[in-house]
Amino acid sequence: MKQSDCYVNPLVSKKALNEFFAKFKVGSEEIHAIEIYHHGAMVVRIAPAPYSCSDKREVYSLSKNFCPTALGFLCDMGKLSVEDRIADLLPDKMPAEIPEKLSHLRLKHVLSMNTGHPSCVMSSMFNAEDAALGFLSKELIYEPGTHSAYNTGAPCLLSYIAERVSGMKLIDFLTWKLFMPLEIENIRWNRTADGTNEGGCGIHVSVDDISKLGLLYLNKGVYKGRRLLSEEWCTLATSPISDNSCNGTPDWCAGYGFQFWCNAREGFRGDGAFGQLCFVLPEHDMIFAVQTELGNMQNECDAIYELADHLFDADDVHTVMLPEYAPVCSAQKTAGFENTFFRLEKNPCGWTGMYFVYHEDEDAMYAYASNGVDQYPIIAGRGYFAESTIIAPNLKPKIGGLMNTAEAERCRLSSSYMAEDGKLTFVARFRNCPHKIKFVFSVTDGKLSVFIDTFERDPRNLALSG
Repeated sequence: MKQSDCYVNPLVSKKALNEFFAKFKVGSEEIHAIEIYHHGAMVVRIAPAPYSCSDKREVYSLSKNFCPTALGFLCDMGKLSVEDRIADLLPDKMPAEIPEKLSHLRLKHVLSMNTGHPSCVMSSMFNAEDAALGFLSKELIYEPGTHSAYNTGAPCLLSYIAERVSGMKLIDFLTWKLFMPLEIENIRWNRTADGTNEGGCGIHVSVDDISKLGLLYLNKGVYKGRRLLSEEWCTLATSPISDNSCNGTPDWCAGYGFQFWCNAREGFRGDGAFGQLCFVLPEHDMIFAVQTELGNMQNECDAIYELADHLFDADDVHTVMLPEYAPVCSAQKTAGFENTFFRLEKNPCGWTGMYFVYHEDEDAMYAYASNGVDQYPIIAGRGYFAESTIIAPNLKPKIGGLMNTAEAERCRLSSSYMAEDGKLTFVARFRNCPHKIKFVFSVTDGKLSVFIDTFERDPRNLALSG
């Protein structure tokens, strides 16, 4: 592990850190990277191998906290007001006769997910020819401002509005107003089919970047002594505006602001599926930025509260016991079907051909895949992680009907392999999203097949013929 990815301030309790990591289990509940700031200074920066605190990863709904920040800038610039009616902002997207509830829909309702929809409408937007129409064509069952429903379509509409008002793509406007001042670089933001940045999902950022956003909001719009956002916006965005008390778990029913969740115990946060967090605790003057893959985010929140309370306890522990994400290995180096080219049938990965080569000097297996345009190797080390990049649609990070799968993303992998019983098994950890994947390659009667296990409930058998 690089030293830059394992920094712990001498005053930090290593016992408290060890107890924090012990709450999560390798293989199911994993911490991939964490940064902690206290009084504006970094005190913890940890990423167990093969991960890095600089990995640009899909953070799912944590995107929602970057997106409305653009609306904050536009409000501060006097180009928008939270009281603006959507019918006035997007008159060309409205029907000839505007339904009464739709006529009452204001920017503040979209920002706080109080649109009047009974549920999320993103599935009507991500592949639509016009994302805004996909949102506005869905009937509002409730009066805007009276019914809270988690709706990823809302920030997607905010992205469209920001583009319309600023004259720039959301990613470009935020590059000017946010990313450049915060020194955030190399951003990716997935798009809907009509080219709108997804807004409520799809941004790829590191824990370094997440920390900077948290510091900006903790300090009420000031970053490194320079005011970027107004204090009024930051206070409003992180205050309980929507009543979400029916959600159940404590940290998901304490109120919702402008795409920020209000914490049950203290402060506020942005969060994304599988445990991505920008956790702000003003009373502790702390920020936690976390990239993970886990299911129970309430347990994660509880663990952060406890760590915050004990982060500077005195102890006599000298070593931080980091999680170990071990690579797979085998005594056998090859499976017997290397150096044979396989033509492939149509498949979800978009691969048209593949062959395998064992590289003795690296002790690594290369699976060379082509998709009709690019040919690239998936590199896996025998007993160690090797890095490579693949281009394949329908692989992670995609969440069902919430993300446009038309654009194949470049997926960065850290992979290891084993060869046994005439099979090659590649186990890969994505570096551009929280997930893992396993490919099991085998050959029967001259045909290559691969079993793809996403470590979820939907492993798939794909018959790829050669």
